[in-house]
Amino acid sequence: MGIEFIHRVIKTSLIVGGLIFLFAVFYYRFDYASGIFVGCGWGCVNLFFLTNLITETTNLEGINRKRVLFLVLLKFPLLYVTGYFLLRIDYFPASSLLVGFTLIFVVILFKALGKILISGGQTASDKLKVPLDDSQGRKNPKSELRNIFSSRK
Repeated sequence: MGIEFIHRVIKTSLIVGGLIFLFAVFYYRFDYASGIFVGCGWGCVNLFFLTNLITETTNLEGINRKRVLFLVLLKFPLLYVTGYFLLRIDYFPASSLLVGFTLIFVVILFKALGKILISGGQTASDKLKVPLDDSQGRKNPKSELRNIFSSRK
């Protein structure tokens, strides 16, 4: 799972948010439905800026300080002032904004579960397990330590 996973999560969250908006408009209220969609969009923009900020600051070729400063000056004032005004105008119920914002985490959970189910239940930590012995039948000291610590439970 790399950076493309985050971009797929953002796209999927916006699609799911749009579908929830359509259903909530017909079966609930327009302000609640639009609050879910606006909260989802706000969360996706936040995740997009956070992804770019982390990518720029952990770049192995060197940090582009101007780009990092631009992202910090754009992300924090823009998103938090917008979030403040979304709550202050009192058009969207706060619970609808919260549902929309947490929709991203639900999408991440289901995408991760889908990856686990597709891989047959084998996770990344299962692939890194230390074998009990090597090809010549010798005991692996790391596996013996693991057995000692796991038997103390």
